[in-house]
Amino acid sequence: MLNPFPIQFLALFAYFLLRVIVGGALIFLGLQHYRHRHELKNVLVLSWWRHGALTSLIFAIGEVLIGGLLIAGAFTQIAALALMIVSSKMLIMRNWFDHPTIPTKLTYLLFFAIGLTLFITGAGALAFDLPL
Repeated sequence: MLNPFPIQFLALFAYFLLRVIVGGALIFLGLQHYRHRHELKNVLVLSWWRHGALTSLIFAIGEVLIGGLLIAGAFTQIAALALMIVSSKMLIMRNWFDHPTIPTKLTYLLFFAIGLTLFITGAGALAFDLPL
C-alpha cells in the first residue's frame, strides 16, 4: 500500500526529535533529582546498599549527562545504551523507590523503547555522530 504522506526524506528528523525530547526530559528529571537529592538519599537505599547520598548524586548526574549527550547528538548510541540500562534497572527496582520525583514504570518503559530505537538507528539529523 502506498504511504498517504510520502515524506520519507524527513525520517532523519524523526530521530532528531526523539533525541531532543528525551534528552530534555532526562535533563529536567536529573535537575529535579539533584534538587531533591537530600530527600532521595533516604529513598534510594536497599538492604544491601546503604549509600543513598552517593546513589542520588550519581543518579542525577547520570540523567543530566545522558540527556546532554542525546541533545548534542554526541556518542548517541552509547548514551542510548546507557539509557536502556538505567531504564531496565528502574523498571525492575521502581517498586522499592517511592518518591514523587521518580517517574512511573511506564515512563521508563517508553525511555527504554526510545533508547532501543536510537541505539539501532543512530543519531539522525543535526548530530555530531556521523551517519554511516
